[in-house]
Amino acid sequence: MKVLSVLVNFGEEQLSYLKEVVEELKSFKKYEVYIVVQSNIPLDIEGIDEVNVVKLEDYQLLPLTCRSVIWKYRNDYELFLYGENDHLFKEHHLDNHIKYSNILPKNRIAGLIQYEFNDLGRYYPAYHLDFDWDFNSVEEHGGKLFAHFSNLHQATFIITKDQLEKLGQAIDFTTLVDEKPSLVSKVVIKFKKLTGIQVTRASSYSVKCKVNTDLYRYGGMKKVICITDFEENLIHHLPNLYIDGDKGRLKLRSDEMRMTDALKRLLN
Repeated sequence: MKVLSVLVNFGEEQLSYLKEVVEELKSFKKYEVYIVVQSNIPLDIEGIDEVNVVKLEDYQLLPLTCRSVIWKYRNDYELFLYGENDHLFKEHHLDNHIKYSNILPKNRIAGLIQYEFNDLGRYYPAYHLDFDWDFNSVEEHGGKLFAHFSNLHQATFIITKDQLEKLGQAIDFTTLVDEKPSLVSKVVIKFKKLTGIQVTRASSYSVKCKVNTDLYRYGGMKKVICITDFEENLIHHLPNLYIDGDKGRLKLRSDEMRMTDALKRLLN
């Protein structure tokens, strides 16, 4: 199967992770993976098939250029991957996405959960603030259980050609969905704040995050995680930065115990 993997890279800080990601992608046995990297600097890394050096005024938009590449080659590949340069795709991620896509309804799409780890165990950076599992969302398809996790961000996506076509009908795949609140919404939000009523965040995601979350939020397919095969639907954020808030990152995490308790509740 021909696979297009489009990765984003900014600067030199994380090139060691990019090398690891590229090496892993090229090791896949069942897939012919063509790797494109959208970068602000030239790269000379074995395994990368194409480097596009992109000049922008706002490099927060660099990840979005990956979607344009995918859309350009939408008729040439059967499976499409997008990823930040520090998320480690494994071959079973592709195996599972294909398998789940064959058993899920067309208005569902399988996703992944990010994890980090240290000597004390595994942590989940997406499991913070009020983000949580929807404990009423459990569905069974093809003998497997799926559930919805409210934080859609995973810094990656995997989509089939059919799913890409469906997304292209729902949104402009090459641009970000405009989430600016209407005048009425602004008035309602202001009133709630003045009266002490809790305000739901207008947008949970940054420009960088929206490169993947737009697909799950506006593409007509609800993102679900296969909880039957939970361990196989985790993707490693290689730097492990959010556990302790290293290098200026926020300290965002939930530990293994919280996730284990949630999974027990979902599966029972």
